[in-house]
Amino acid sequence: MNQKTQLRPMRIEDIPQIGTLYFRIFRNKMIFSSSDFNSYFENLFFGSPFYDPAHGGFVHEAADGRIDSVMSAVPMQYYVNGRIMVARLLGTFMTDPDIPTAGAAQLTLHMLRARNQDLCFTDSAAPVSARHFRAVGGLILPAESLEWCCVFKRAGYAISRLTPRTSVLRETVLLPFSRIGDALIDRIRKPLSHEASPGVRDEAMDVDAFQEQACAFLENYSVRPIWSKPELTWILHMASMYRSDGPLQMRCVYDASGRPCGCYVFFGKPGSTAKVLNILTASPKDDDLVVGQMLHHLDAAGHIAARGPVQPRFLEAFSKHQALFYRHKAYTCVSSRHHEVNEAVSRHDIFLGGLAGEAWSRIALDFH
Repeated sequence: MNQKTQLRPMRIEDIPQIGTLYFRIFRNKMIFSSSDFNSYFENLFFGSPFYDPAHGGFVHEAADGRIDSVMSAVPMQYYVNGRIMVARLLGTFMTDPDIPTAGAAQLTLHMLRARNQDLCFTDSAAPVSARHFRAVGGLILPAESLEWCCVFKRAGYAISRLTPRTSVLRETVLLPFSRIGDALIDRIRKPLSHEASPGVRDEAMDVDAFQEQACAFLENYSVRPIWSKPELTWILHMASMYRSDGPLQMRCVYDASGRPCGCYVFFGKPGSTAKVLNILTASPKDDDLVVGQMLHHLDAAGHIAARGPVQPRFLEAFSKHQALFYRHKAYTCVSSRHHEVNEAVSRHDIFLGGLAGEAWSRIALDFH
C-alpha cells in the first residue's frame, strides 16, 4: 500500500465527507449532507451496542486526506452452531469516480474476502458488489435475493406501481379513486381473499414480547442473530425512524388452542403496500397458519398489497395463496471462513434479511 494513503476504520468525524459522497453517488446531488443525515448515519454505524472499530465500516483515505472509498457496516451478534461471534451487516459501498485509486479493491479484499471473515453479509448488494463477493470467495444466495409480493387490491396496486411515491395526485386522488375501480373489478371477477384458519388470531406485540418470542422462534436456524434485548431494542428503535411506508408494527399469531405459533414484523398503513420485514414460526408445521393469518390481517387492515424478502422455508406456504408473485430485489451475499456457515447457506439454514438486514435503514430508503 502507498504510504501516503491508508485503509482505516471509519470515524465519526468522517461523516460530513461520507455524506457528500453518498448524495453524489446515490442521489445524484452535489450537496453537503444535512444534520438529519449526519445524525442518523452516526447512530446507525456507531451506535450499536456491539460497535467496535474492528467490526465497523472502513474507509480508504487518499494522500490529500480526502476519503475516496467507503464501505459501511453494522456489527450484529450471531450464533453459529452455538458459538457466538460478531458479524458484519454491510451497507453502502461508495467510490469517488474522480479520484484514481486502488482503495475500492483494498476495501473489497479487507471487508469481503472469505478467509478474513467470521461472517459478513448483505441483503442489498448491487450486481457489481455481488460479483466482488463471488470473486473473493463469498456466496450469492439466489432465493434470498428475491422478494415476494401478494396483491389484495388490483386497481390500487396498479396505480401505486405506475405513479411516483412522492406524487401528491397519487395520494389525494388516484389511490382513493382506485377503490371504485377495485369495487368494479370485484363485481366482474372473483374478489381476492385470504381467509384465516379457524380459530387462528393475531395481536400487536410490544418490544419485550417480540424479543422473547422471536428469540425462541429463531432456534430453528443453526446460524441466526442472537437479538439480545439491548441489541434488538436498538435495531427496533432505528427501524422505527423510517416512516415512509407506515409505522413499524409487530404482531404475534396464536393457533386455535391459544399457543403462540409465530410472529411477523412490518411497516404499513391502510391504502399502501405493507412492507414485511420478517416472518418467524415456532416450527415448520406452523408456517401455513402464520403466513395465512398475516396475509388475512394485512388484507383486512386495508393494505393494497404486501411484500417482503423471500425466506426459502416459507415458499410452500406462500404457494397456496393467489395473486402472489416473486421478483428480484437485490443480491443477498454471505462471506465466511467457517465451513459451518457455508454449509448452513447451502441448506437454507441461515437467518438473514429484514431486521437482520438493511430493509429498515433510512440510509438505504430515505434522504432523497
